[in-house]
Formats: sequence, structure tokens, C-alpha cells
Amino acid sequence: MRNINYNKFQKIIFFLLKYGTIIISIIIGIIGFLSIFITAYFNSTFYHPEEKTSFKYSFGIVEILITIFVFILILIINKKILKKIPSIFILIPICILSFILYIYWINALRLNPETDQKLIHEMAISLLNSNSVSYYTNISQYLFLYPYQFGLTFLVSLIYKIFGENFLCIQYLNAICSICNMLLIFYISKLLFKKESIQKILVLLLGGFTFYWMFFNVHFYGNIIGLTLALLATLYTILYLEKNKFIYLIFSGMSICISILIKTNYYIFLCGIICILILHIIKKWNLKILLVIPIFIISYFVINLGYNQILKYYNINSSTGVPMINYIYMGMAEPTDLSPGWYTGDAPLIYTNSNYNKEINRELIYELIKSRINYFLKNPIDFLSFYAQKIGSTWLNPTFQTIWCSLPGTRYRWYPDYAHYLGYHEKVLSMVGGNLYKIEENYFNIYQILIFIFASIGIFKIARKNINKLKLYLLPIIFIGGFLFHIIWETKAIYVIQYYFILLPYTAYGINYIGKRILKIPFKKNKFK
Repeated sequence: MRNINYNKFQKIIFFLLKYGTIIISIIIGIIGFLSIFITAYFNSTFYHPEEKTSFKYSFGIVEILITIFVFILILIINKKILKKIPSIFILIPICILSFILYIYWINALRLNPETDQKLIHEMAISLLNSNSVSYYTNISQYLFLYPYQFGLTFLVSLIYKIFGENFLCIQYLNAICSICNMLLIFYISKLLFKKESIQKILVLLLGGFTFYWMFFNVHFYGNIIGLTLALLATLYTILYLEKNKFIYLIFSGMSICISILIKTNYYIFLCGIICILILHIIKKWNLKILLVIPIFIISYFVINLGYNQILKYYNINSSTGVPMINYIYMGMAEPTDLSPGWYTGDAPLIYTNSNYNKEINRELIYELIKSRINYFLKNPIDFLSFYAQKIGSTWLNPTFQTIWCSLPGTRYRWYPDYAHYLGYHEKVLSMVGGNLYKIEENYFNIYQILIFIFASIGIFKIARKNINKLKLYLLPIIFIGGFLFHIIWETKAIYVIQYYFILLPYTAYGINYIGKRILKIPFKKNKFK
């Protein structure tokens, strides 16, 4: 009887997984469909990096035709030009050319850090000169409010200790990690989909994605570095699912822990990995399999324990900081200068006004959240408008704010020498705010449509046919985690680029599937003669 009941439980869980994944594919498809007709953008110039999102609309006919053309072109290249070339031999030159492009852009732009990035740069330098940062007023205040930034700060200080106090070192590290991200997603895809034709399509898509990384690499933050470690944890998790060796769980737990210490957003990857491991336990269900979660969690906390010792050494109190619930309120607060759900300044302001008392802060936040929910209940049109703009500004910006990250902005106005330097680099300025920028935006728009539409098709196909292959569901679960998280939390287009990136293997699978089943291109000889 117990066995029968457990079998029913398994069927219910995997039924929910199947249809939950179909819903994920539909959400991705809706984003792709809307991106045909709606484009989110910033009214920015190279000296004024406006961050408030605007929207423009089109009939979508041109976008559809170009997307179909690109789709067919990919199939032709895959079938005719790359037919006898192994995918790895295509990926390697693309990675080399991409790295050259990254280094060129970093050196051409020479974008020194500002705002939060500048503070992290200064904190890292202070760590090199002392084992305490308490006497640096602006720095200690920043770490008091945002202690989770210490992980990235400590990493930057280590790099400065080795290579010197040059902010370009972090941008070079971003460039290296961008190449690693391409290689990791390629290897993950090889484990998910065995067909070489899918890998070749993925390599072409990675070549297209390289322009996102190019603009984003100058962003002096932990997003790209953290993604490398999060993808490494994802890879080790998939290797465990394939080979059932607990050693991979140890590596996975350690990788995701370091990733989170550098950038807390990668908790979403951790949650996705744990969900898959729980499903794996439910599927296998034996005494040995019960060791899965403890091994993973222990390896996670071993790294975290070492990190806490570093915090003690530098006299950093990790228990301070703006409470996380403040960011939930900020994600629903009345917008100020930016789009709905974007940064308003409420999170640190409320904590400061509470005299850094978390009990008082909690009471204030609960009242504000309650008041905001009551407002939405009484004004459903405003509720729908608020979250439509929030989701649209996050997911319908085809550049995912990466070009915005390369804007010189106040540096151009405040530093005459830098302005003089850029004056001799007209192409650089054109790429971030001139005629070349318009071409780039159109390119990214078509690329975005292609990714979302065919990823939706690929994931839908997987959900219908491969319910027992848990490894195929890990990245879609991480995607929907990121999607839902930024509906609740503060949002930005730049915050979700990692979830966009992990759709690439499914886009390649979707393109290959459509090419095979509808156009019949990959399996009909002489089709183009």
C-alpha cells in the first residue's frame, strides 16, 4: 500500500513538473511575441545615461520577416557551411575573436567605476592598507548598509594585491569570465542535448551574444564573475545527475556558495539546483539518495564558514545591513524617477529612518506593504499598469541595459581629460549613443525575438516528451525563478541577463527541432540546390 501511495505521489509531482514547464515555455513565448511589437529603451546620450524606460511600438511585420530570414540563414549555415566541422572547432575561433573584441572595447572606452562601483573599488584599496575599514566614513557606512558587498570587495582586493590597483583588471577579469560563460553553457548544452547539429546552432547564437558581453564587461560589478561560478555549479549538478558521483555535489555546493558571496542574485541558481536535487530524490528514493542534499549543503556551508572568518578578521558585521524585506517593498513602491518596480531609494532610507533598528524597520515596512496592497486592491487598473510596466521594462529591453553600462555619463562631464580622450574616438561614442547605437539596438531586437520564440518552442517540446530527464529542467526552473523573483523584488533589465543567457541551449534545440520537423532542412539532401 505504501508503495502504491508513493507511486501516486511521484506521478503527481512529475505531472506538476511537466505542466509547470509548459507554463514556463508559454511565459517565454509571450515575452518573445511581445518583443516583436514592443521595444523598451532609454532616452540616453553618451554624456547623460538616462535610466527611465520608455516604450516604442511597431506593427512587427519587418521584425517577423527579418527573424524568419535569420532563422533560415542559421539553418543553411549549419547544414551547408558547418556540416563537416566539429562544433568545438567553431567555438574556439569565436571565443578568440570575442576575447580580442572585449579587450579592444575595454581599452577603447577606459570606463572608470562610478557610484556603487566606485565605492567597491575604494573599499578594495582600503582592505589592502588595513585589516579594518571602520575609519573610512563613507566606506564603513556603505558596508554597514550593504554587508553582502564585501564578498566582491574582498575578491577585488585580492586581484589588486596581485596585479596592482587598476580598475581595468576587473574588466579584464570580466572578459575572461565572459569567455568561460560561453564555454560552460556550451558544455552544459552538450550534456543536455547530444546532437552535434544543436551544438553548432548554439555556437552561432553564442557568437551573436558576444556583443552583450562586450558592452557589459566594463561594468565593475560581480554579475559576470558570479555567473561563471553559478554555471559551474549548474554543470556539476548535471554531471551528478548523469554519473551519480557525490563528488560533483561537493564541487557544485562550493561553486554556488562563492557565486552568491560575489553576487547575492545567484541564490536563484541555488534554489533551482535544490529543486532539481529534491526531484531527483523523489524519483530515485533509496537510502543512499538521501545523502544528496546534506552533501550539497555541507559543501556550501564549508565555504561560508571560511568567509565568516574573513569577515571577523576585517571587523565586518554581516548581521547589519538593509533588511531584505525592504527590497520587496521597493519592488512595489510608487515609482519616483525610474520605471515602476525599479530603484526608488526607499530600502536604505526606511532602514536609516528606523535608526537602524530592524524591529522598527519591520513594523514600518509591514505597514507600507499593507497600504500598497490595499491601494492595488482598490485600483486594479493601476495594479495592472504598474506590473505591466515593471515586467515590460525588465524583459522587453533588447539590449538588456548592457549598452547603458558602457555610457561614459558623468565621467564625460566631470573629467575634462577623459572627455578630451573620447573626443578622438567618434566610433566609440557612436556605438553607445549615436548612429551605430541605432543599428545595435535593431540587431539586439531581432536577436531577442529569436531567442525567446525558439527557446519557448524548445522547452515546450522537452516538457511534452522528456519528463524523466531531470537535467533538462534545471535551467528552465532557474529562469522562472529569476522571472518571478524580479516581479516581487526590485528590478532592472541588467539584473536578468543571466536568465536570458541560459535560454540559449533551448533556443538552439528549438531551431533544430523546427528545421527538422517543419522545414525538413537538416535531413533533405540538395534542398538548396
